[in-house]
Amino acid sequence: MTCEPGCLPWVNYSKGYVNPYQTLNKSVVSPVFAVNSAGLLTICFPVEMPLRIGKDEMIKLLKNTACTRQFVQDQNGNVTVFSVLMILLVLTVSGAAVDIMRFEATRATLQTTLDRAVLAAADLDQDQDPHDVVVDYLTKVGVEKVLSGITVDQGMNYRTVTAWGEADLSTYFLRMSGIDTLTPPALSVAEEKISNVEISLVLDVSGSMGSNSRIVNLRTAAKQFVDTVVQPYEEGSGLTTVSIVPYNATVNLGPMLSSRYNLSDLHDYSHCAIFPDTAFTQIAISTTAELERLAHFDLYSSNESSTSLSRPWCATGTDSEVIVHSADTQRLNAHIDSLGADGNTAIDLGMKWGAALLDPSAKPVVASLVGAGGVIAPAATRPAHYDDPEAIKFIVVMTDGANTTEYDLKPQYKYGMSNVWVDERSTSSLSDDRYSLLVDDNYGSNNDVYFRQRYENSSWSYRYQNTPDGGGNARRLSNAELFARFGTKAVAKKMYERPYYDGYVSYNSYYDVYYGYTAIVGSTSADARLADICRTAKEAGIVIFSVAFEAPAAGQAALADCASSAAHYFDVEGVEIAETFHSIARQINSLRLIQ
Repeated sequence: MTCEPGCLPWVNYSKGYVNPYQTLNKSVVSPVFAVNSAGLLTICFPVEMPLRIGKDEMIKLLKNTACTRQFVQDQNGNVTVFSVLMILLVLTVSGAAVDIMRFEATRATLQTTLDRAVLAAADLDQDQDPHDVVVDYLTKVGVEKVLSGITVDQGMNYRTVTAWGEADLSTYFLRMSGIDTLTPPALSVAEEKISNVEISLVLDVSGSMGSNSRIVNLRTAAKQFVDTVVQPYEEGSGLTTVSIVPYNATVNLGPMLSSRYNLSDLHDYSHCAIFPDTAFTQIAISTTAELERLAHFDLYSSNESSTSLSRPWCATGTDSEVIVHSADTQRLNAHIDSLGADGNTAIDLGMKWGAALLDPSAKPVVASLVGAGGVIAPAATRPAHYDDPEAIKFIVVMTDGANTTEYDLKPQYKYGMSNVWVDERSTSSLSDDRYSLLVDDNYGSNNDVYFRQRYENSSWSYRYQNTPDGGGNARRLSNAELFARFGTKAVAKKMYERPYYDGYVSYNSYYDVYYGYTAIVGSTSADARLADICRTAKEAGIVIFSVAFEAPAAGQAALADCASSAAHYFDVEGVEIAETFHSIARQINSLRLIQ
């Protein structure tokens, strides 16, 4: 190797660096870097004294020289090195992203399949082994080999199914980083559990339900609904109770439930309440404030021989009465089977009572019905508060019609005493009673004139006397008593028609009795009241399902507006109502993924 003058070639430093020159005081001067004519790096010393220095001394020497610093600071070619490094980094990250996306896609597929499998297995309606259901789902998708385990926990009214698994996924790019496989996991837990559920089943039993087998189809659908949502109560488990609120033009509370509310003492023939419009902007019905009782009357019958009403505007006794928070499927289904079809349609009244029985203000009512009233002890604290996380409230309301006019007796016939006297002849039978109508009241004298009804076809002297038939044994009937025996048309024909022809009674008087009832709520007002109570119930957190069963456009519109959402409204015909009620029941017993 040829060196430039004053320079020495770089010598292998593993055994030290050899410089043949050193100063007399053995101090080494600063070397100079240079490139010789052959392109070789050389270190030049301007002294000529030989010196052998070690490796550490040489490194220290080089670091301390200006020439070394200049060499280190030289940046020519750095961008190329950096670019190469960045390209390698981008390729590595991009490749890793491909493997990660494959991992996530596999994990999502596995998780979705497990979700569907455990949901199906947890369904209380299916009778297969839950373990077999999960395996079958995974097998059909072709991922059965990834299943690691299944557990099933079930009781009388719940089932919980857990399944988990994982798949081995070979990597394409991450293997360059030492990761040969990825293992996407999946875990799914599904539970169907009948928790604390309160339901009001508001059913239309108006006269039109007697057509086209509607009442028959309704009975079938309602019983299937009850059998689906109500499960036998087990200590420590959830409880579902159902209130049945049949309605036509009125809602019959029945003798037991009505005694828990403060209905006015106008009469005790029937037990229907009427409400002002303002009552529909609130859910609660007070158990202490007086409720106005609907008169007991029949606006259709003209039967003059009756002793009681066969088709009263408000049903009597237990006929279509309200059932409160029952968990007894036999009792509920028997009551559904007994429902008939008669009368007008007042959806607003049905919804009012259906919502009220879910309101916490009804707690004293439900508690008082434990035992004799058909309420089981675990339901004694119902209805739950709206914010109770362990309870949920539903109303299922159906109609085949639309709101119609609601009637009551005119005030002059609803309250007070009538002008009719009766001689009961000291017998318990009403069929032989004798009636008289005061047709001429000469106040302050004994010259009053009475029409003795049993002599309507006899001579004038028999028909009209100064005392009622029976004399001192006759008593004056209250309006409530009179119209509980005869329909308004029958009272007019039996007591007023002959005196009208005889000139004792004006046509206006006869006509007024014949149509002795009056409209208290029109269909438009009833729609507004229905909208108010539906809105108020939904704002309180009550979920409303509505079913228009072969209903006209007005009824469909009213129920669609009442439902919690478009998905909660159903428009059905014929036997479709059974499937619809079952679908609603399944939604109430909703399947829930809990993990």
